[in-house]
Amino acid sequence: MNEHSMFQRLLTAKNALKATIQKILDLNRQLKSLRKSKETPEDTDIKQELKLLNKVADHQAKIVRLYEFNLKKASNQ
Repeated sequence: MNEHSMFQRLLTAKNALKATIQKILDLNRQLKSLRKSKETPEDTDIKQELKLLNKVADHQAKIVRLYEFNLKKASNQ
């Protein structure tokens, strides 16, 4: 894989991670506003979605770190 395509993949991975983090923040705000009232089944749905999104974000962060490492390694050679 050349540096240009690796850089493109890095940018794509970073954008995906940013979008996932934004979704997590939005859901946290939504959950916070719902907590002012009694616990609802919607709370459980949001918590499950947050759990999944956190796993996705963790995986995406690992991909970003891998691309950054590989890009740095390729530029040093």
